[in-house]
Amino acid sequence: MTIETQKPFGPSRGTFSSTGAIPESGTFMNSSVILEDVDASDFVTVHVTQRFDGARGTFTLRAAITETATEDPNVLTDHGTWVIINGTGPYEALHGRGRVTGTADDNLDRISRTCTGTVRRG
Repeated sequence: MTIETQKPFGPSRGTFSSTGAIPESGTFMNSSVILEDVDASDFVTVHVTQRFDGARGTFTLRAAITETATEDPNVLTDHGTWVIINGTGPYEALHGRGRVTGTADDNLDRISRTCTGTVRRG
């Protein structure tokens, strides 16, 4: 499964599209964001819970993402893990996990991430 996401910085809705076990598109929102290691000079760890609302149902995932500084002080690279924690409709019995990569680019006011992994029902 692959989920592609984009959203502006701040408490704004983003958009997603997914393929594989969840062929869906729609919007998503961060329902919880906790920052860790904020005093580190070149990285921060973000623990985020996101609810995805599609045409067929909803699913919620939790991710732990390390954002690392780049040569551009306004751009961070993202690497981490995710796990599905909840779902409704056809996504109610989903269990899944995987890796997340992406960028947080303040120059473009955009956080872009790709979640890849495996999902199963039951």
